[in-house]
This record gives sequence, C-alpha cells and structure tokens, in this order.
Amino acid sequence: MLKIKLNPFLYPLFFLAGLTGQISSLLFAFISVLLHETAHLVTAFSFGYRTFWIELFPFGGVARMEASLFNDPVAEAVTALAGPLQSILLAFFLRAFAAFLHLPALTGALVRINFALGLFNLLPLFPLDGGRILRSFLARKLGYKKATAYVKNWTKVFVYLAGPPLVWLSLKKIVPIQFPLVLFFLLLAERENNHFYSYLAQQSKRAALLQTKGLLPTKVWIVDAKRKVGEVLPFLNGKDYHLFFLVDKHGKILGEVTEDELIRMINEDNLFNLKIEAIKGQNNYQPLPAGGNKD
Repeated sequence: MLKIKLNPFLYPLFFLAGLTGQISSLLFAFISVLLHETAHLVTAFSFGYRTFWIELFPFGGVARMEASLFNDPVAEAVTALAGPLQSILLAFFLRAFAAFLHLPALTGALVRINFALGLFNLLPLFPLDGGRILRSFLARKLGYKKATAYVKNWTKVFVYLAGPPLVWLSLKKIVPIQFPLVLFFLLLAERENNHFYSYLAQQSKRAALLQTKGLLPTKVWIVDAKRKVGEVLPFLNGKDYHLFFLVDKHGKILGEVTEDELIRMINEDNLFNLKIEAIKGQNNYQPLPAGGNKD
C-alpha cells in the first residue's frame, strides 16, 4: 500500500494558496509530484528493492526506498530516470488528447507542470534525478563516495554561480521567485550520511533471510589482487552476499576477501585507494595455502 507523508510546512502553504486563489494550481502540482515519485517507487520495487513511503515538501517530493539501491548503479540510474520520463510522457499524452478531454484549463496546467517537472529533474544537480543518474555513471569508475562528493560539489558551484543572478532577475520580476528558492532548497535537501552503503540494514535483512530459509543468495567475484578497494565497493548490492577471490597476474588464487572485510573500510577515506590485497594486513587476514583450503 502506498504511504504518503506531508511535511509540516505544507499546511501553511496550502492555507496561503487558499487565500490567494491558487489552491487548484497547487493541487495539480502536488498530484504531478506524487505521480512522479510513484514512478520511482514502482521502478525500485521491480528491481527487488523495498519501498517505504513518499514524502511531499513545499518544493517537491522524495521517494523513500531501501538505501542499498544506491549500491546498484544500474538500478539507481533506471529508478532515477523513471520519474522524469513519467512526467514528460504524461505531458505529451495530455497534450495529444487535450482536444478529446474538453478540459483546457486542467490539461493545460498539467501539461505545463509535468513538462517542467520532468525537465527540471533531469538537471545534473544533486539530489535531483539528473544528479543521481550522473552519480550512478561516475560510481563505476570513482566509487560511490567520490562520485557523490563530485556531484555535490558541482551542485554547490552551480548554485553559487547561478543563485545571485536569479535573485536579481526575480527582484526585477523577470523570472518567478520560485527559481532562486528552488536552488536554495537544493543546498538544504537530503543530506544523506549513509547514502552509499547501508550495511547494517542489509545485514539485518540478510540475517532474517538466513534464519528463515537457511541460505543466502551469494555472488562470487574473481578480482585482481592489485585492484583498489574503491573500485570493488560499487559492485556490492543489498540483495546478495559477496565473496571475492583474489588472483595474481597468472590467475592463481591467492586467497579470499569477504564483504564484511570490505565494508569495514568504507568510512576510511584513505583506504579507498588501498589495493584489495592489503586488506589481509588490516583484518589479520591469512592467504589460502597452496592446496586452496583454509585451516
């Protein structure tokens, strides 16, 4: 069942909209945002991730989903794209069938709102959908921590450069006041401290599954021992347990590293560039003997 939460600041906003006669426009906007966020939830659910609720704010909404989705770059990119795609397709659909609906005020408003909502969210700024798509592409090469820092820093630079001109244009009534307010909202929105590796939540979920079924789905990876920790972490996802076999340049298995050993290192910035073979020193790790079995 879809759960919806309303931010407390929405209530005075609806009150002011009622006083100024803008209540219908506000309702159209939030219906569009609700459909947009629902597209995110449905897409995440189709990838097998849990979805929680949609929270509506004065300047938009957020779909709350299982944080381990962010360990799956493909799923995150497709989930992020689903919202803008739904909004733009709805705008085109309403535009195409406006003559048959005979509701010009309704269809006209919804077309404008959804088209603007879709295009705005495709901007490569965090935490907009475009920023999440950009992060998912960068994560494969940089790892999630560095990719997120890159996109957030780019967003701050953009806001600081574009903010003052937009404030001036809004004071001159050339552009709506909402433009600089939305940029300010981007700086405050969603300060995720555990956006890339929600390991405790994953561990609890897996422990319950192991207790219920007696087994866990597992992915086994063959990894060059010279690869860096930050290059390997993005391959983790919330649905499987991961085991990494380390091999040398000749393909000989040197030992294994567990997901637990990798995950312990995610808060150590200086370890992201550490070679994965060095984890054995960090975790009192012992390589496999020549026969391939541990004592």
